[in-house]
Amino acid sequence: MLMNSSLESNNARGDQPESPHLSPDADPRGQSSLSGQLGGLGSQLGSQQFSMREAIGGPLGALEATLPTILVVAIYPFTNSLRLPVILALTVTVIFGAIRILRHQSLRQVLAGLAGTLISVFWAWRSGQVENFFAFGFWINGVYSVILLATILARRPAIGWLVAGTVGKLDSWLRPPFRKFYELSRLCTWLWIGLFTLRLAVELPLYYANLLVPLGAARLILGLPAFALVGYFNWALLRAETSRLRGNDR
Repeated sequence: MLMNSSLESNNARGDQPESPHLSPDADPRGQSSLSGQLGGLGSQLGSQQFSMREAIGGPLGALEATLPTILVVAIYPFTNSLRLPVILALTVTVIFGAIRILRHQSLRQVLAGLAGTLISVFWAWRSGQVENFFAFGFWINGVYSVILLATILARRPAIGWLVAGTVGKLDSWLRPPFRKFYELSRLCTWLWIGLFTLRLAVELPLYYANLLVPLGAARLILGLPAFALVGYFNWALLRAETSRLRGNDR
């Protein structure tokens, strides 16, 4: 849940996104908030440079995304008790949320992250099965896949919509002159569906086999690293056509 989670948007000098409605502090964890994750991604993809550091939310975002999972996976095998790992997971989530608030970042993202952790902890605690700490993430990835597939079937691929919104071209990206941008944005949306589906294909068998450590490792590997990599591929595919769409083809 905590991994796969959303992006802090690019505040890189000289490459400020134009769209005011995309959050500059989106959550890179990717299993808390679809709007946060893909909204921040849109501002990265709409920029003229892609920053891996920004894609994973910087050091704070990386720690926030990985530390709760690491704590649960590392501590539970030694204690065989849910109490300590889930308390620590909640504690670090609250601490990171407080840091974001002190930095005047989005309260919505803080609440989304906290809610996701609370749901994960509740499911694990109520069931008495530590593997259920990861169950919320399965639902989120499934929902992401269905929503993104729906945008493709509706001929409004989510990545195209996000990037067009970032560069202020929501009224023109579906027009014939930008057909290539549309086709590439559809491909990019398929790449995200592929990532979310891959997470389920890898993690669900580990979950049902009660293999906590491999499940945690898979969640970490297919979280921030995979998210940043797919984001970079999206940016590389769309860069030239995004420049054309922006009307700033240099």
